[in-house]
Amino acid sequence: MFKQRRRPAALARLIYLVATPGHPNFGDEVIVRRWLETLAKVEPGSQVWVDCPNPGPAAALLKDAHPDVHFTDTVFRLCWDAPGDSVREVDNFVTRALDDPGEAPRWIPGIDLLRTADVFHVVGGGYVNTIWPRHTGIVAVARWMSRATDARIAATGLGLMPADDGADELWREAAPSFDVLTVRDTESHELFDGAPQARLAPDDVFLGGLGPLYARDAAGAPGFMLCVQDDLNPSDDFTPVVETVSSTLRAWGAQGQAIGVVECIPRVDRRIYDRLLPEFPDLRFYSLWEVLRDGFPAAAHQRWISSRFHPHILAAGAGASGVTLSIREDYYDVKHAAVRRMGSAWETVSAGQTAGEAGSAGSLPERAEKHSEAVQRIGREIYG
Repeated sequence: MFKQRRRPAALARLIYLVATPGHPNFGDEVIVRRWLETLAKVEPGSQVWVDCPNPGPAAALLKDAHPDVHFTDTVFRLCWDAPGDSVREVDNFVTRALDDPGEAPRWIPGIDLLRTADVFHVVGGGYVNTIWPRHTGIVAVARWMSRATDARIAATGLGLMPADDGADELWREAAPSFDVLTVRDTESHELFDGAPQARLAPDDVFLGGLGPLYARDAAGAPGFMLCVQDDLNPSDDFTPVVETVSSTLRAWGAQGQAIGVVECIPRVDRRIYDRLLPEFPDLRFYSLWEVLRDGFPAAAHQRWISSRFHPHILAAGAGASGVTLSIREDYYDVKHAAVRRMGSAWETVSAGQTAGEAGSAGSLPERAEKHSEAVQRIGREIYG
């Protein structure tokens, strides 16, 4: 584990995390909570700031995760204030605003706070890419922090794809600014073109091990499980997705059986439940709030269909078989390939098709502990 660090309040470090909790989204909430709870153990006297797009909801969700945690949105405000969406426009504006806060005078107190950080840590997730091009301004902040302050600069478990419009070049330029830099998928690693600072690592969700994330009664959960989204789909037509899920469930003999539907983002993961209910009346809905409160309902006896990334990790990690439903090749297919690299042997199916047999959990259940140890080591590199 990490070395215990207790300092007088006057000497306590200021730790600045950048992340996207509060949207809410299951994976983002869990990952930030795990870092905060880890810091509560190893740096209980430090002041922790979480910079995120939704600081109010994030505060309500995570206020108990560290004894001195605070929430703001300065980094994201700077990104949103850029005059355009191109990667270079965002990069140039954010850098100018940090050098001369008069460029963004509404956020001067937040910029002043940034200057005092001892650690600046971009927490894992798939949010720094050109699906949300303004988020690439986070790279500019990290580079500036390395140049203008004495802070230790880290980014862990990131998924950077897609990296269009020069985002790949931006990351290569910024790589030397990081003391610790890990990415979770091969494609993200390759964009650094061999830069020694960038390393391939497991997803941050492994911090602390997967075991505490599961529901205690997961063994009693339905044998068929779904987590299928209605967002980030290049097509506005949800029907092919519904037909794939429906035909696959029929092929697996799920009619007349209990089927669980897990929600990671409210509403957008509920629509599949509403569409399937007339055909499959024995659906059991697990809301995000239930999952965050009671744990993730995955166990080895299950077969899963998931379009989302963290349900794939957790279900396969619990020993469940399954298939991934391809929603967006340049984003989700990269994510699911990363889980397969971590050990899952789940098969994949595209919208409009019917899946065959579910793929096995592969070696992920056995490798999960080593993945957890790897993320713990990375944390020690950052925090000591």
